Amino acid sequence: MLAREGWARGVRPWFAIALTIAAILVPTFVHFHILRPELWRSGDVYASLPLSTELARLPMSLFLPTPYLPLWAACLQLLVVIGLGELIFGRRLTIAVAIAGHFGSTLVARVLLDSVHGYIFGLTPILAHALDTGPSAATTAVGACLLVSARMTRSAVLLSVGLLAAALIAPGVDGVEHTVALATGLLAGGAYRVFSSATFRLPSLSLLWSRRPLWMRRLVRIPRLALQALRGRG
Repeated sequence: MLAREGWARGVRPWFAIALTIAAILVPTFVHFHILRPELWRSGDVYASLPLSTELARLPMSLFLPTPYLPLWAACLQLLVVIGLGELIFGRRLTIAVAIAGHFGSTLVARVLLDSVHGYIFGLTPILAHALDTGPSAATTAVGACLLVSARMTRSAVLLSVGLLAAALIAPGVDGVEHTVALATGLLAGGAYRVFSSATFRLPSLSLLWSRRPLWMRRLVRIPRLALQALRGRG
């Protein structure tokens, strides 16, 4: 229903279509040696890389397939989830949530791998050298945001239970990243519901000033009282 309203307003999921085409072309070009292997390595992300190198490679890693996910499934994720996000939220908010999920989940997993408590989440030092590519974190964040903002509570609960169960059954970098992306999407969806609510209004400056605490009122009066005292002496 919400997607139909966006389509009726003239919104088109061009960004999702462009991402899907890029996700198809990049592995195809590399597979048939149309482009040099450096293109593939430019998106290879490992937690063992220097932080600056990992950050530079993260955007390209979005278009490379996940090691355990077929290419068609990764492309379908991008087309459906990002496309619905564009139709419902708009392009800017969808991109912001996707970037937060993609970058945030990768960096949190890196921090946990470097910490001494990584074993609690099933992370071992050897996983720092595991290939970490694919759009699953970005689509997880946008998908969770969609479910919460559309008030599809049951679906959001099912998604959360499924991802948490997968992280517990098969612990690893993917489980941690999906959990972080899920939390990012849930928070973004909750914030979207609050700020888009018809009953939500930001308080005016005059209202905030009238409700200032007593100590602030006294502090503001000090210069005025001092000026009156000086005038009285004169």
